[in-house]
Amino acid sequence: MQRYQMLDVEIGPDEDGFETVLARAYSLKQKPQCLCRRDIPLPLYIARRQNSHHLARWPGTGPRHAPTCDHYEAPDFLTGLGQVRGSAIVEDEESGETSLKFAFPLSRGPARAAPSSFTNDKPSVKTNGQKLTMRGLLHFLWDKAELTHWHPKMAGKRNWFIVRRALIQARLGCKVRGDSLARAVFIPETFNLDHKDEIAGRRLSELELAYASPDAIMVVIGEVKAIEPARYGEKILVRHLPDWPFLMDADMARRFHKRFAVEEELWRSEEAEGHLVMAASFAVGASGLPQLFEIAVMPVNRHWLPYESHEERALVAKAVQEKRRFVKGLRVNLGLEAPIASIALKDTGAEAAAIHLARNMPDPAYDEALAALMRTPGVTHVTWRPGDRLPDAQSRVYLPPPKR
Repeated sequence: MQRYQMLDVEIGPDEDGFETVLARAYSLKQKPQCLCRRDIPLPLYIARRQNSHHLARWPGTGPRHAPTCDHYEAPDFLTGLGQVRGSAIVEDEESGETSLKFAFPLSRGPARAAPSSFTNDKPSVKTNGQKLTMRGLLHFLWDKAELTHWHPKMAGKRNWFIVRRALIQARLGCKVRGDSLARAVFIPETFNLDHKDEIAGRRLSELELAYASPDAIMVVIGEVKAIEPARYGEKILVRHLPDWPFLMDADMARRFHKRFAVEEELWRSEEAEGHLVMAASFAVGASGLPQLFEIAVMPVNRHWLPYESHEERALVAKAVQEKRRFVKGLRVNLGLEAPIASIALKDTGAEAAAIHLARNMPDPAYDEALAALMRTPGVTHVTWRPGDRLPDAQSRVYLPPPKR
């Protein structure tokens, strides 16, 4: 049971009056305390977004919370977040806002007619983690929206409406070049034929930046419905945007299928159950249709949990089937040669359990890096192969109140 200390009252989020206490604490600029651990102070802050109040942890404090706590985050060193935190992702502890630096342009500008790069997915060569790649931005927002988090009560409750709402909340707290990320990132709303005119009007409003100038570049995050031939290349049809295909010229289409062959194969192998999420920069051409510049795609399962291989899909499916509580790790800017924890189980007692995929083929450099990662403290480390058991779940562990 989640508990908080606010305005000298101990209260849980399911109790009557919680919203009232939260709103009053916000108006008085009081910092609530999370009581998941009673031996150390764990202050939170209150953010007001879309006419409601939300409790959020302060930057960098996630691993200090108890693994069973809603505010727990696995340590950054287990995933790609550790590489970009403090450089490409800079969090203000006073305001709670996050400033982002991109490795791709948001304007064509007079010096470049169009971005020349297709997708930057080799950060060790080009960005060294100092700026977010397109995939890095997608992974960061997915994690910030807590779409990487899972507990059994979420089963059957995630759809595009829920995913979009979480992503919108995540982008509201972020800035790029001093401006709100919400202006630059377009996330299509669920399409409804009976309300298509109202939806089209709202879409024009959200795309105001792109329509204001032919040099303006925005980012779209949406679900790929299909990839089809077009007259001069191919087009990507995004679900919930039936009349607005994203265009690729023939050269970009060729490179897309080469670069994302694995992701496409994984997506198609899940048939109707899986999804393929796209993040891409685009500008609106003279025709009124979007022209793609850079793109990254990410396969997710029917619960919208990401995975990057057949083995990792099996691991995530096993954890969901066994009704485990966990956080899915993401690479952000890291390449495939760097090991990360695939998931962090939150229900294994006083310490979370980091689950690492074991490779079938020997790779001395990777194996050495994995061994080093598994020596890091703060969590229990476990390697896993398909057919292996997961560490046993334990009942929630609560620390007693401090002695007075």
